[in-house]
Amino acid sequence: MAQITSAGFHTLLSTPWYLNRISYGQDWQQHYKADPQDFKGTDKQKELVVGGEACLWGEFVDATNLTPRLWPRASAVAERLWSAKEVKDLNDAYSRLSSHRCRMVERGIPAEPLFTSHCPHEYKGI
Repeated sequence: MAQITSAGFHTLLSTPWYLNRISYGQDWQQHYKADPQDFKGTDKQKELVVGGEACLWGEFVDATNLTPRLWPRASAVAERLWSAKEVKDLNDAYSRLSSHRCRMVERGIPAEPLFTSHCPHEYKGI
């Protein structure tokens, strides 16, 4: 980022948000903690960073696992990009992202869990 912005180019961050990377556990946290402004550069350079994008490539993803792989990781990226820099507590984010994941599951979107959790509506009538 520093090299591109020092040359005067506008840029966006995508490298830490390759959602197809195979990892296990709470990998949403790495996506959430990545900050496009976190590089050694001047304020003027940081103004050239216009945002970021999450990418999902096809080496390990196909129609059977695309949607679960995408969500909730993309939700973590979206919150990072749209939230104030001061909003960065992982526990608070976990609560918001878990609630959002449950809304998605309730609407029929097969989003993976963030960790060991469940959605209340999943067990109604059991």
